[in-house]
Amino acid sequence: MDAYVPLILLALFGFLALAVIVLLPFYLFLQREKKASEQWTPEALARRHREASPSPNGAPQHDAAGEEKPDA
Repeated sequence: MDAYVPLILLALFGFLALAVIVLLPFYLFLQREKKASEQWTPEALARRHREASPSPNGAPQHDAAGEEKPDA
């Protein structure tokens, strides 16, 4: 019975190592996509729109609530 314990432990650690090797790239990919998706939230889009240069036709800029911003 004692002869099987090292074999069981080796198989268990081998399985865990294989799971990490296979699943780690998927986890890292999902983290990168989550970070990239934060650039497309309504708040981030509104912030980028506010930071952009004014339109060349002189149209007033609006904030995230849709209200006209005073010229500063």
